[in-house]
Amino acid sequence: MKRWLSILAVFGCIVALSGCKNENEKGQAYFNAKVLEINKEYVDVRCIEAFNSGISVDKEFSVTKDVVSAEGVPELNVDDNIRVVFNGDVMESDPLQIGTVYAIYLLDENGEAIPNN
Repeated sequence: MKRWLSILAVFGCIVALSGCKNENEKGQAYFNAKVLEINKEYVDVRCIEAFNSGISVDKEFSVTKDVVSAEGVPELNVDDNIRVVFNGDVMESDPLQIGTVYAIYLLDENGEAIPNN
């Protein structure tokens, strides 16, 4: 009987610990967007590919130009396609807001991110 209780206790601990997730393990999320308007501190965009971001395609909102990346933000123009990499936090407010923006990249004609130099 003690053996079964020990096995059950160990199994319960494994199940309980597997449900825990450190916020730092959340990783990065990203989406592709079309630039609609450029302001001093923000870029107004429309999501064109959601990938793992949790943002709906065709959703319009602003993205800060204050990015974590040391390379900064590339020179942007209206109608440019960009990739926005962020921490995955999406606040379902009106307008939609996203968490920390790690980087913004221009996309080439194949939809691939162009490294910022």
